[in-house]
Amino acid sequence: MSVNPIDKLEYQLEALTEGAFTRLFRRSVSARDIAILLLRAMEDNATAPASQRGKPTAPDRYHIHLHPEIAAEFLAEYSDFPLRLARLIIYLSDESGFQLSAEPRVVLLADQELSARQARITAEHSTLRQGETAPMPPVKLTSQEPAAALNPLLLVDGARVVPLSKSVINIGRETENDIVIADAYISRRHLQLRKRFGAYTLFDINSRGGTRVNDSAVAAHRLRNGDVIKIGRTTLVYSDENGARNIDRTTQILLSD
Repeated sequence: MSVNPIDKLEYQLEALTEGAFTRLFRRSVSARDIAILLLRAMEDNATAPASQRGKPTAPDRYHIHLHPEIAAEFLAEYSDFPLRLARLIIYLSDESGFQLSAEPRVVLLADQELSARQARITAEHSTLRQGETAPMPPVKLTSQEPAAALNPLLLVDGARVVPLSKSVINIGRETENDIVIADAYISRRHLQLRKRFGAYTLFDINSRGGTRVNDSAVAAHRLRNGDVIKIGRTTLVYSDENGARNIDRTTQILLSD
């Protein structure tokens, strides 16, 4: 059974820092947090391949924003961590099917707006001109990849049908969300759906109660027809018209117990 890139990166981050994430930040930022945020930043800022057989290009400049005390304590212990992480980005991009146009560079930044339990990662391309973007085109699917979603929707608690059309969909208790759910046991901003290559991927947004898909706790999961999502006391069933109910149930990123 293959191990996903997040699991591998989490292990290597802990190994490179001799367990500093666990030892220093037991109640704050974890190695898995950084791994997940890195993958999100890589996916969100990847540019289109030059040819049908080419690979998307991952960004090569990463800024990791942490609470000032967390950033200072970490750099005091491991001043070369940005360099170590830059090397791991090469590995992560290759494992995730991307290429790099330049040697990656990582900068650790203190951010007063973040709590000790938060982290934020921004990414960009050093070779792109300011304002230039390259949208990701559809890619040829293999038998291992889900087909593009056709008429996707969520069924909320077996009664409410919500069609999905936007590329980014926020779900939670707050009225500003795209899908508002009146469930006191879910977070104000609980999860987000992002459309990638025509299919939706679910991301838990650091919710208090967590997110489960097909009875597995997840941080991120590529949705397929028939997936059952549990948040708080609410059940969401994802459906599209691509065929029979998904029986694979493989999640992209599993939360550790």
